[in-house]
Amino acid sequence: MQQARRAVALLILMLPLVGACAGQVPLPEPRSIVVYSGERIVPDRNRMEEIEQWLTPELERINLDPDFLIRLSPVVESGYPWDSLEIRGDTADLRLSATAPDGETPFLVYGYLRLMDDWDSLGEVLPEAIGLSRYEVERAIVQRVAEVWLLGRSVFDTQPFGPLDELIYATQAGYLDEFIFGTQGERFADTADVYRAQNPGSGGEFRSWFEHTFGIGGPQFIRPPESEEQAEDTIGDLDSPR
Repeated sequence: MQQARRAVALLILMLPLVGACAGQVPLPEPRSIVVYSGERIVPDRNRMEEIEQWLTPELERINLDPDFLIRLSPVVESGYPWDSLEIRGDTADLRLSATAPDGETPFLVYGYLRLMDDWDSLGEVLPEAIGLSRYEVERAIVQRVAEVWLLGRSVFDTQPFGPLDELIYATQAGYLDEFIFGTQGERFADTADVYRAQNPGSGGEFRSWFEHTFGIGGPQFIRPPESEEQAEDTIGDLDSPR
């Protein structure tokens, strides 16, 4: 059932993408994105075309390649893709808010890229990640996820989703590093310490920018540790007949 749900969602999204790639339908003009604070993102059309051309074959592979599975499970709470990622052999499991179906593609892409990294095959999919440090690889993956979400929001009219909207705004404003450290702090604690020593005041600048943009002092969708255990019960509840 989960595989079938994923296939249907991806095929629906891929129809306009494949048409654009084949030259049958030009990529729609990207529209600007704005949040209630008035902060606006104006996407670069050329970059969106590049991301669309990269994304289409990778979505086809995610959907059709029998050698691996990227699996999404619905939960009640919202979170970032990395919060719930679990990789076991050929399968990457992630949890996505059941109220945010438009977030499926970026979550699948994140799980896919992390699985490729785990298999030492990331360079085949994301050449810019070759030779990078562990943190730099994660940064390259998260940046690509941000671009995929920006493509959806600006070109294909996907609906707002807080965790991913925070990501694209932080990326566009030049705060991607601070955003990663703020949402994956324990994973990259040493790198964060070095970064902040080299960039004194960056944390305060990020918090001020974030509060101006989103009305809160930092990323607001970090799942508490107990969410993982609770998610198992939630998934069962969501899958149970009503």
